[in-house]
Order: sequence, then C-alpha cells, then structure tokens
Amino acid sequence: MQIRLYRPDDAPQIGALFRRAILEVGSKDYTPQQVAAWAGPEPAGERLHARLSDGRLALVAEEDVILAFGDLEADGHIDFLYALPQAVGKGVAAALYDALEEAARSRNIARLYTEASEAARRLFLKKGFAVLERRDFEVRGVAIHNYVMEKIL
Repeated sequence: MQIRLYRPDDAPQIGALFRRAILEVGSKDYTPQQVAAWAGPEPAGERLHARLSDGRLALVAEEDVILAFGDLEADGHIDFLYALPQAVGKGVAAALYDALEEAARSRNIARLYTEASEAARRLFLKKGFAVLERRDFEVRGVAIHNYVMEKIL
C-alpha cells in the first residue's frame, strides 16, 4: 500500500469511495434515513475535489485502487477520513491517519480535532483521541449525530 498526495484526477474514485463508505459502513451505525441524508443525492467527486484542493493536506492510500482518503487542515482539523468497505479493519485508515498525524507534528500543530461518525470514533479512540461531546444535528432534515474529538500532540 502506498500513501500519497491527492491529485485532481482522483476525484471520481474519491467520490465513489465516499458514497460507498457512508452507504455500506455507515449503515452499521445509522438508520437508512440518516445514511441517505449523509450521502446526499448529488455526486460527491466534484464537491470533494473543491474541498481537498483548497490548500489543506489531502492524502490517499492506494493499492491498485484508492482504498482510503483523509485530510489535514492548517489548524489541525481532520475533516475527512474514509475507507472503502473492503479496507475497513485492515489497517488502511489507521496508516493514513498515522501519516496525517506525522504531517501535523512536522508542521508543529499542537492539537488535532475532528467530528467523527460512530465508526470513525472507534478508530480515533484507538489513536488516542478523547470525545469532547456528542453533537446532535440535522442533515437534509434528518436527525443524525457525531462526536467532537481531539488529541493533544
């Protein structure tokens, strides 16, 4: 497996990965209505490309295909950390997270933080994050939740 910088031509694969992760992995912890609202009706590739190309560090893990992607904003925020369903539990997202943390340390970022889904919360807890609070909110009119988490480096 190789971890590398995100490229604009990754956008279609990233969009498909994002939707599959939500629909297949998210469905283990969220209702069908919550999953549908989270995934959204629109293709995700263009929207994700705009976000991942705004100056933040964006990485992908690949092995023939992109298995996972994640990002690190300048203030230590991790907005995305998603893996293909077949990569879940195989250390791919953990390795990608480790690369993001290493980049944060090299940039003298003192604190990492995120808003994590149920599945992501489990990974971030293993990586030393603490849950600060559960957030209950609405997406497209559907009640859903995630967790505000942080790790002091």
